[in-house]
Amino acid sequence: MSVWGPLPSTRPVVLPKGQMRRFEYRLLTPLPLSSDLKKAELRNGLMVSTRPVDVPDMTRFYDVLSTEEFYFVILSERPERFAKFQVSDWVRPYRDELEFKDPRSNYRIIIPSTDDLLPLAETVLDWTGTAVLLWDDLSPDALTPRQQTAIDDWVRFGGQLIVNGAEASEAIAKTSLGDLLPLTPSGNVELDPDAGAELLRNWAVATDTSTDKQIALLREQSARVAVDGPLSSDAVAVAGSGSLVLTRRVGRGRVVQTRFDVTSDWLINWQSYDSFVNAVLLSRPPRKLQESGASGSVQPVPFDTDPSDLVSGLAIEQIYPTVGVAAVDPAFNSRFRIAARDSILPLTESGYRTSSLASRYDPLTSIDSYSGISGWDDRSDVIGLSRQILRDQSGIEIPRSSLVIRSLGLYLLILVPVNYLVFRLLGRLEYAWLAVPLIAILGAVWVARLARLDIGFARSRTEIALLEMQPQYSRGHLSRVVAIYNSLSDTYDVEFKTSDAAAAPVREGKATTQEKGILFQTGYTEGPILSGLPVISNKVRMVHAEQVVDLGGPVGLDAAGQLVNQSSLPLADAFVLDKSESGETKIAVLGSIDAGSTTKLRFRPFGEVKLPDDLPLQSSQLLRSLASPESIPSGSMRLVARYDGAMAGMSIKPDPQQSLAQTIVLVHLKHADWPEPQVDLNLITDFRRVLTDVDTAE
Repeated sequence: MSVWGPLPSTRPVVLPKGQMRRFEYRLLTPLPLSSDLKKAELRNGLMVSTRPVDVPDMTRFYDVLSTEEFYFVILSERPERFAKFQVSDWVRPYRDELEFKDPRSNYRIIIPSTDDLLPLAETVLDWTGTAVLLWDDLSPDALTPRQQTAIDDWVRFGGQLIVNGAEASEAIAKTSLGDLLPLTPSGNVELDPDAGAELLRNWAVATDTSTDKQIALLREQSARVAVDGPLSSDAVAVAGSGSLVLTRRVGRGRVVQTRFDVTSDWLINWQSYDSFVNAVLLSRPPRKLQESGASGSVQPVPFDTDPSDLVSGLAIEQIYPTVGVAAVDPAFNSRFRIAARDSILPLTESGYRTSSLASRYDPLTSIDSYSGISGWDDRSDVIGLSRQILRDQSGIEIPRSSLVIRSLGLYLLILVPVNYLVFRLLGRLEYAWLAVPLIAILGAVWVARLARLDIGFARSRTEIALLEMQPQYSRGHLSRVVAIYNSLSDTYDVEFKTSDAAAAPVREGKATTQEKGILFQTGYTEGPILSGLPVISNKVRMVHAEQVVDLGGPVGLDAAGQLVNQSSLPLADAFVLDKSESGETKIAVLGSIDAGSTTKLRFRPFGEVKLPDDLPLQSSQLLRSLASPESIPSGSMRLVARYDGAMAGMSIKPDPQQSLAQTIVLVHLKHADWPEPQVDLNLITDFRRVLTDVDTAE
């Protein structure tokens, strides 16, 4: 995650005397000042009884991921088997031999040590920089329950999980992630050499001369292990793989399960191996190389401006040309998306939009020049539109004139006739004047409470939020933008009930330093705390908060195509939009949807329905943007609705007396299909062979 400014992170630890202690803490990393930044400095400190203690070598330097670069994590007890991955052309693409500048990478291969507790994040909010997870031979009890839940969330929002052969299949089946598998392992069988030969032939690059040799190697040895078992109802075998590679869509993400070990000898020396991994395992676009210039140097084909070339398979490796051409598109390397961070919204009525660059491969996804895709971003379309709404809506609600007139009339009624009658009946009319100060004080307190104001110290909280849910999954991602107003200066704490959360002040202007006193604290309570947030007198301060919430059940379609709301949320102003592959959009108007209800969908052409424009807190702007055909990918279906109020799980202290909140709910009922994998068009060895022949002739 990335935020503006160096936001300090603290946590309490117990350090037994004379013992080494390993612990972990979460950190909200700042956005770099330049997209070309290569190194980041992490400064650590130790406080004992509020006193700083000097500990040497507490500062560390780390390599910064480039915009298009993502983590590729391998969980394995045998890291040496994956040495080839480190030098594969899909990790660090081939560059011109005459180019001396250090090339950027698609992936950073990470193989964490298994000697101790695995250093994997326990919340999906800290997995946004990871594109691929390959599970090799890791023990099923190596991950904590929270790590397993984080991986489950991550896959649902677009992560790719590769399950490598029999050992990985058996291990995952024994965890809470077992329901993600395309195939449930029931035992091992001997690998069918004919199926392996089918895979090698169908996924060989046309100019590959090693395929026959690898098939012979496969056939000459028997007793190669393959996993067997029943398939999930929605699992499919990759075409041309001899049913040895199985895939399954899970939410936005994808699980790839191989019946064999992908580091087997009959694969690893295959010239088309990198093409196979690129296309089948990673589902990246096909690649093509060509000679460039009189020198005969080899370069990737320049990226065409028409993204349809990628669908047809005629375009290239990546946007990897040389000087003067756009940078690499991160959408090639990761399909993980969070709507509040990545979605491009259509122009609002006021012409509002913050995104400056759209992905050429995924045109509905924005690319940040610093964090790429899925980084913490206060400037995204959703967060930017929410901030605009809050600037118009936040502050103290001034009581209406009718409230003032009614309150004054009731006060005078009690002060004069009621007060007179009470003491007249008691026979103590001379005491009526003593009750006047008491009536005045009680009246002032009553009016202040009725107007939701404290005497001399008014506070308000105004919130716009987006809750995003995946198909048939009960956990959702909640993004909030909260405006805090205070009539007098004060500091606030933002607290969460669970660890799946984070918060930071919204960046305003071009400031590059963080205010003193603001801390991101973990380990003090059940969830993190953003503490020491200052709000000066008569000003509005905004906070960007995100968390993962469990809704008690999924929202999805049943076998009959009806909408089933198994969550605990009652929804209002609900619409279901279905956009065909051809781009035609239909809409079903549902209105209110109770928790636990089932609703039949009746679709009409989108143009026949008028979306609401008068919802509370101007939330209609965000709802209409998410329900626009311009923001919906072809081949997908979504539910857009409104929850009246703020979701539970976050509190602000001191508690604002006024609170106004609206939550827009986005439920993905169906995602567009991933493109069919396609083999590369040629190999780098083709050009090296040609150049060698020319040199020999000379």
